Amino acid sequence: MWHLGSLRMVLVLMAALSLLTAPAPGLAAGKAADFTLKDVLVGQDYTLSQFKGKVVMINFFTFFCAPCREEMPDLNKIYNEYKDKGLQTLGIALSSDPTQIRFLVKQMGLNYPVLMGDDKVSKAYGDVAVVPTTFIIDKQGNIAHSIAGTRSKAEFEKMIRALL
Repeated sequence: MWHLGSLRMVLVLMAALSLLTAPAPGLAAGKAADFTLKDVLVGQDYTLSQFKGKVVMINFFTFFCAPCREEMPDLNKIYNEYKDKGLQTLGIALSSDPTQIRFLVKQMGLNYPVLMGDDKVSKAYGDVAVVPTTFIIDKQGNIAHSIAGTRSKAEFEKMIRALL
């Protein structure tokens, strides 16, 4: 038998969890904001719009974020496993020194492009305040999932496979 206080707690937790995978506030009509950012290794410009027709996973992180580093090997595996099936992964470093990010990318052996973010891209994605924050964008350029915090490889794969 449920105690009323317990039921309220469950409902509050369910509401909070639904917010963690809902599109971030401030995003117009679910469309992902386009951006142009430089890759940290070679300085190449990347835009979100160049990946139209693909599922895109954008992972916001900072250099000093331990959970971000723990998640990166899984993101790299996902990218390597699904890139030929229509997935593009992009890392976006916020509030970080480019030299440190270059070191991190090389140290972790990341195969996906890692870009230097700025306040403009952070604001465009709802003022990213928690890292890691990951957005999964469908082939039409709409935000399908907005995830604050880490997730397992299996959870990410489930979300991605449904969109490919």
